[in-house]
Amino acid sequence: MKISFEILISTMFREDLSFLNAIFSLNAIDDFDIIIVNQTDEDKWLVSDRSNIKVINSLERGSPASRNLAIRHASKDVCLMGDDDIVYQPNLKQHIEAAYSAHPNVAMISFEAINEEGQLFTDYYPEGLHSKKSLKKIFTWVISFKRQVFKEHQIYFNHYFGVGSVFEGETEYAFLRSAYDKGLKMIHVSQTIVRHPNESSGGLMGSDNALFARSALAHRFYGNLSYLWLLKYVLFIYRHHYISFKEMPTKFQMGLNGIAKYKSLLKSGEIDKLYEG
Repeated sequence: MKISFEILISTMFREDLSFLNAIFSLNAIDDFDIIIVNQTDEDKWLVSDRSNIKVINSLERGSPASRNLAIRHASKDVCLMGDDDIVYQPNLKQHIEAAYSAHPNVAMISFEAINEEGQLFTDYYPEGLHSKKSLKKIFTWVISFKRQVFKEHQIYFNHYFGVGSVFEGETEYAFLRSAYDKGLKMIHVSQTIVRHPNESSGGLMGSDNALFARSALAHRFYGNLSYLWLLKYVLFIYRHHYISFKEMPTKFQMGLNGIAKYKSLLKSGEIDKLYEG
């Protein structure tokens, strides 16, 4: 099966294309069609002088707006999501084409990433069909999907989940659960395609942003059971030393605030409003 694909890269305040050199240092950049969404100011415009690289300058802010704008301007069979701080591993094009040739009837394929030490970025689930649980291990920069299928089902990044949005996190899971809940066939392939900088998972898990966003997402999928989920989550991050005992009340309150904000957006009808960029 011959497929065409585009890499959709989100970035900010770029004025030249030199940042791509590191991203494609292990591949030939001319082998790829690339769309860059550059969220910027009017005096920091990015221009492409290469036929295979399309640049969209945007005055909007927030990662969901950036991702959706890139998707709206995509035209190839498959979209591969990207970031500006990654390094694609060798033979990227061959790996993407091989995966879709082996699985022609799927709507989405996730791959794997390594960290700066060459270790798997997270403990991925085994190769095969995705479940609600396995999707929680998938970060944006290993997501690929068939553009037309997602468009037909109106699956976009939720405007309220992501960096620069109301809920600073849970971007990928909100996006992928939308596809999962609509019955789309999604699989995981145990093929490393990208290296991503290390992140402190403990710091992220115990942060105010994490409590606010994850509690909101819990209410999205569990309803009033999200309050029980929040209690268990705060106990979990305390037991694993991500927060101290004295921080527990404030972290619990932060989660309650996230649930309350989600409920207000749900009541107003805003939370599922489509913002395609």
